[in-house]
Amino acid sequence: MDTKLRSIKPALALLAFVLGVSLLLYSGAAWLFLLTNTSPSTRVSLLDAFQADYQNTSLFRRMLGEDLYALLHYATSTEYYSSAPLAEDDTDLLYHVEKDGRLLASNTSADLSALDGLPEGYNFLLIFNGETASIWKDGQEVNVYGDGFYRGWEEDWYVPGYANGSTHDEAEYAQVVACLAAAKDPASSTSGYGFYHIVQDMSRMRVLLIWLLVVPPAAGVALLVWYILWRRYKRRADQAIAWFTGHIWLELKAALLLPLVFLWSDAVTGCIGLFIRLNSSLLFWALAVLPAFWWSCLYLNDVRYNFGRLRAHSFCAACVRLFHRQALAWSVQQRMDRRAVLQFVLCIPFFLVCAAQIPGLYSRRYYTGLLPLLLALICLGGAALIAAQIRLMTANRKAMADMDRLLTHIQAAGAGQPVGSLELPEGSDLADAAASLDQMEKGLRTALIEQMKSERTKIELIANVSHDLKTPLTSIVSYVELLQQEEGLPEHVRDYIRILADKSQRLQAMVRDVFEVSKAAAGNLPVTVEPLDYAKLLRQTLADMSEEIERASAVLRPSLPETPVWIEADGDRLYRVFQNLISNALKYALDGSRIYLDLALEEGQAAAVIRNISRDELPQGVDFTQRFVRGDSSRTDGGSGLGLSIARTFTEACGGSFSLRTEADLFTVRVAFPLTNRRPAEVPPAV
Repeated sequence: MDTKLRSIKPALALLAFVLGVSLLLYSGAAWLFLLTNTSPSTRVSLLDAFQADYQNTSLFRRMLGEDLYALLHYATSTEYYSSAPLAEDDTDLLYHVEKDGRLLASNTSADLSALDGLPEGYNFLLIFNGETASIWKDGQEVNVYGDGFYRGWEEDWYVPGYANGSTHDEAEYAQVVACLAAAKDPASSTSGYGFYHIVQDMSRMRVLLIWLLVVPPAAGVALLVWYILWRRYKRRADQAIAWFTGHIWLELKAALLLPLVFLWSDAVTGCIGLFIRLNSSLLFWALAVLPAFWWSCLYLNDVRYNFGRLRAHSFCAACVRLFHRQALAWSVQQRMDRRAVLQFVLCIPFFLVCAAQIPGLYSRRYYTGLLPLLLALICLGGAALIAAQIRLMTANRKAMADMDRLLTHIQAAGAGQPVGSLELPEGSDLADAAASLDQMEKGLRTALIEQMKSERTKIELIANVSHDLKTPLTSIVSYVELLQQEEGLPEHVRDYIRILADKSQRLQAMVRDVFEVSKAAAGNLPVTVEPLDYAKLLRQTLADMSEEIERASAVLRPSLPETPVWIEADGDRLYRVFQNLISNALKYALDGSRIYLDLALEEGQAAAVIRNISRDELPQGVDFTQRFVRGDSSRTDGGSGLGLSIARTFTEACGGSFSLRTEADLFTVRVAFPLTNRRPAEVPPAV
């Protein structure tokens, strides 16, 4: 389950980011549209949906005013009405209208002329006395007229009596008394649109506005917080998308930019028309901003991760690479010859354009006197250009042939093949270069011969000196051993003998190492290559060096496979290689640190890697595999500086590869051999 969750986290993080940004963009556009494209009355109506009491809404004030004016018009009209001005069965609104003390219409028997006469369940009373209206709500009188000026039903009560006369003030209203009472909690009514429907519409509008204007931005913010917490997973999703888009041809991406530009243009035009010109018919194109935005984000993400590899997946670039690979099979002369032909072909359109002007010149009569001369000059100019191109191509072909010979000569000399002097035709552009090359080749050959002679002499001298030192050194070691067997010698004399024994054995090992290195450098080192188990050889080496490993201040941590790892090498020489490498690591590793010895299979090879932290600071730019090179020239531990040189020489003599790398104080040696299918005679081959 955890693995599945980890695998879908990048997709969830990306989805949270996309939905969060989309919801916030939508919410911002919706709020902006609401603030710029709606009238003040509409905004007031929307805000009324969040009123706790429907009697505080502008719609209630307007409906109540319309009902009042309906009663007043009924009382003052000379027309005959067959029915009451308001619904008689509407229990949410009680009314009572009189004129000259005579009751004209009423739907209740209650006394609505005073606050005390309100039936139970009614908390609102409006009384119009012929000139002004008085309103009581929840037992408290309401300030109806304010400063006396009517500004609209969004703010004020829609009743007669304002100073600016903005409402329907009639003189005949003076004899009319109208009373209206509204229920605190309207009940369901079938008498048309009433107060109950106002409450229902408020509830529906409130839910709609919450889901359209409040929930989206809140969800967008929550999703963005989720994305911020998982942004590292979203980065992985971006990389996965970039991997996919990176395999799309660059030409297709460029072609898709054109519809993206048109989409952005239409989206911007739609936004301008919608928010500035208030043209709601452009709403569809304004909504195109969102797909255009995410489409652009795909391009930006692709550029972010694939900027340096945009041409890697290009059809044109693939054709060019294919042409270049084909051109690599050609010689230098062929390549340059084809380029010259291409250059000439590219000039043909210019010649054709010049030729196409001849009929036009012939048709212009005002050139009548100069026409033959002008046509002749054009023809001669075109012929001269073509002749110059052909002559230049011929000269370039000769220079290309000479360059091809010069490069062939350089390649042969570089490969060590015997070559004579290079002779080019007289007047060749590369004659001086050929002469300089011959002189340089002679100088290099002479210097190489001298260097080889000096190296051979040095190797022979080292070998002879090492050989000549063996006999007297063997005698010294033998006599020291005899002295150690003598009895009755003083203690200080025995100390001297022990020091002589230690130094003579160390000198004997050094002479032996120098002798073997000199033989390997001269190519005279005997090597017997046969199949052997690489892992078994390393275990044997570690077992033989167990005492030295236990005495060391560093801890050796081997990691060797249990199954055989077969390679071809000289077991004795390879044993000596790892004996030197392990001894070197144990001797120079940081006290208390760990030395790692790993054997792993890598692409058909078995590679043994030894890593340790050096106790002393390692110098930079030093080849530690050279003879007599040590990490610290001030060391007095008696080392000869030949251990790594012998290891590299023996490894390469056995057919393996030896590499050494230092990074700060980290010392890493890698000894690799190709795997083999051969087995020793006593081991049956694997099935």
